[in-house]
Amino acid sequence: RSRAELDPAAGALLRAVLFRPADGARPQLFLTAHHLAVDSVSWRVLLADLAQAYRQAAEGAAPAPEPEPTAFTDWAHRLAGLVRSGGLDRDLPYWTAETAAPVEPLPVDLPGTPTAGSVRTLRTRLDRAVTGALLRKVPEVYRTQVNDVLLSALARALADWTGTGRVTVALEGHGREDLFDDLDLSRTVGWFTTQYPVTLAPAGPAGAPDWAATLKQVKERLRAVPHRGLSYEALARLGAPGALTDRPLPQVCFNYHGQWTAPEGGDFAPAGEAPGRDLAPDQPPAHLLDVSAVVADGELELTWHYSESVHREATVRALAEATAAALTALVEHCASPGAGGRTPSDFPLAGLDQAALDRLVGDGRDVEDLLPLTPLQEGMLFHRLVGGPDDVYLDQADLLLEGVADPRAFALAWQRVADRTPALRTSVVWEGVPAPLQVVRRGVTLPVTHLDLRAADPAERAERLDRLRAEDLALGLDIATAPLTRLTLVRLPEARLRLLWTSHHLILDGWSLAQVLTDVFAEYAALTAGGAPAPAVRRPFADYVH
Repeated sequence: RSRAELDPAAGALLRAVLFRPADGARPQLFLTAHHLAVDSVSWRVLLADLAQAYRQAAEGAAPAPEPEPTAFTDWAHRLAGLVRSGGLDRDLPYWTAETAAPVEPLPVDLPGTPTAGSVRTLRTRLDRAVTGALLRKVPEVYRTQVNDVLLSALARALADWTGTGRVTVALEGHGREDLFDDLDLSRTVGWFTTQYPVTLAPAGPAGAPDWAATLKQVKERLRAVPHRGLSYEALARLGAPGALTDRPLPQVCFNYHGQWTAPEGGDFAPAGEAPGRDLAPDQPPAHLLDVSAVVADGELELTWHYSESVHREATVRALAEATAAALTALVEHCASPGAGGRTPSDFPLAGLDQAALDRLVGDGRDVEDLLPLTPLQEGMLFHRLVGGPDDVYLDQADLLLEGVADPRAFALAWQRVADRTPALRTSVVWEGVPAPLQVVRRGVTLPVTHLDLRAADPAERAERLDRLRAEDLALGLDIATAPLTRLTLVRLPEARLRLLWTSHHLILDGWSLAQVLTDVFAEYAALTAGGAPAPAVRRPFADYVH
C-alpha cells in the first residue's frame, strides 16, 4: 500500500511507515521512495542523514542535516545546457558505432509476454575464498577492476548460451561524473543513474575459453566508454533527434553494486528484503534478464531477475551456474604462473597496440609506467645513439661527506629513495616501438660498490680515487637498463665518506640531483638517529609528461 500511494504527479515521492511490534521487539521503519527521486547513492545519503537526525533528536537537539552542496535541478539544467552547446558531441561517433550493429534477440523458452508481475528472482553465491580472490588477488594480474572480471564471466556464459561470438549488455553507472568543476554532487539526492550499451566478445570457443584475451578485451572495451556512459542517454534524451533517439537498450542488464557491510552498533540496521513490487504487475520489465551483483558479508551474490512468461527457471539457473563457474575459472587462471598482462589503457601515452605492449612488458608486473620522452630527452637520446663510445650526458658527482659513519645505512637510504622516486627506476627503449619510451620499473636494486680506504696512506688513497673515477666514467651506463644510476661508497678516516654518484642526464636534471640528495640525507638521518622520515611529497615526472 505504501508503494502504491507514491504519486509523482502529486509530488508524493517518499513515504515512511513505522511498525511497533506488540511483543516489545525492535520497531521497524519501512521507507519507500520513487526512483524519480532517489538512486542507490541517494539512499546512502538519506539513510546516513536519518541516522544522524535520529541521534540528534534522541539527545534533545534539533535535527541539523548537512546541507546539500548542489541541488539536483542545478545539475539537470547544467547537463541539458552542456548537451545543447555541443559539449558531448565528441562522444556521438562512439555511440553511433556502438548501436549500429544489429543485436540478435535473446533465446526464449516460451512465447509469452513479459510483465513485472511475471518476474521471478534467482540468486547464487560464491564462497568467501573465491570472493576474496576476486577482490584482492585477481585485479593486480591484469590491472582489472572487479566489474571487468564479472562482465568477462557473464559475457562468456551469455555467448555460450546464445551461440554467438558477441553479446550486448546494458550497464548502469552512478552518473555523478565530474563534468563541472563548480558542482559538488557527493550529497545531492536525485536520480543520476545512467544506462548504456556495451558489446563484449569473449575470446576462445565455449569448451576452451581464452581467459587472458577475454579479460584484456573486456577491460579495454569498458575503458573506451566515454564519460563512463553518461553521454549515451544524455545525447539520446537531451539532444536533437538523431541516431540514438528511441534506440532500445539491450535485453540484458548488469549492475555491480560494490561491497556492502551492515553497520554494527548503529541505531539502524537492515531488517530484511523489502516487500512488494517496484513496478505495477502489468508493466513490462525494462530487460528480459536483469543481473546484479553485490559483495555482502564477504561473499559475492548474483541476483537474476527474469520473466517466467518467457524463460524457465532451469534456463536461468543454468546461466547463473555457468557465470559462477566462469568466475571460479577466472580466479584459477589468474593464480596460474603464466597469467598476467597489461593493456593499452594502462599506458595511454605509450601509443602501443596490444601485440606491441605484450612484446615490451610481458606480463607487466614489474612495469609501473610507460611514458613518451620529452623533446629534450629525445634530443639527448639521438645524440647518445649517434655519438659513438663517448656519452656526453653521463654525469658523475664526486662528493666528500662528513659524519657518514655507516655506509650500509647510507646505501639503504638511497634504495628507499629510489623505491619512491620513479626517475630512479627508469630506462629507455627505442627499438620495436613507434616512438622512444621511458620504462618505469616497479622495483629496481641500485648498484652500490663499497670500498674501504681508511688504512691507505694519503698518496695511495688519492691515486686509487683518481683511477676509480676514470674507470667509472669509462664503464658508462646502458640507457636501456634501469636504473640509470649507480653508487660507489668509499670509507675514509674520521667518519668521512667519498660518494661517487654516476647517473644519466636523460633522467635527472641539475635541480633533481639536489632534490635526490636532500631526500637521501633525510632518510639516512632517520635510519641512524631513529624516528620516521618525513619525505617531501613530490609530484611524479609522469604528471609533467602528461
